[in-house]
Amino acid sequence: MKARQVLAAALMAALPALATSAAGAEDFLTRLLGRAPGKGVSYACFTRAYDGAHLASHPQQNVRSMVLLVVVDSDSPGSYKLRIGAHFRSSKKGILETEGDCGVSSAESDAASPAGAHCSVACDGGSLDVALRDKNAVLLTVPDGARMWTPGADDTSSDAHGAFGPDDKLFRLDRSSTSECAEQGEDATEKAKLKRMN
Repeated sequence: MKARQVLAAALMAALPALATSAAGAEDFLTRLLGRAPGKGVSYACFTRAYDGAHLASHPQQNVRSMVLLVVVDSDSPGSYKLRIGAHFRSSKKGILETEGDCGVSSAESDAASPAGAHCSVACDGGSLDVALRDKNAVLLTVPDGARMWTPGADDTSSDAHGAFGPDDKLFRLDRSSTSECAEQGEDATEKAKLKRMN
């Protein structure tokens, strides 16, 4: 009986921490989206294009422009996706993309953290971390590069490993109209939906 009482006490003590964890994750997603997640799928878009002067002063940066689409589905609580499209100086293929599955850690769910959430690219394709810089910008970290591919490719022959250069580790992306991330939609229906959104 005593062991049960100890277990019950431990569970009761853990409840506030669990509640704080859930509240922290929910708050992070609300701030990331710029509003509370709705029923169904919610989106946020962040973009950045680097001008010639910036690229000239960062010769080891390979990324010329980047779009980041955040996709939160209320049917999958506690997780969401990042879809990234980037143009690289060294690629003649146009835009390359990657996608990460993300989860929010309560210990890392505030804007002061270097990693508000950690995201993994499938098949050991690398990792992505996203944190809030402020209400209109995020910091995206690609610590060890990430596997990229040509949009619509149905095999791995178009995978681009090493597309990220030595100076492609940390990016500040600015909140933009969701329509600017329309090309990161999974299919024609979702792309059309994103184009109609502000």
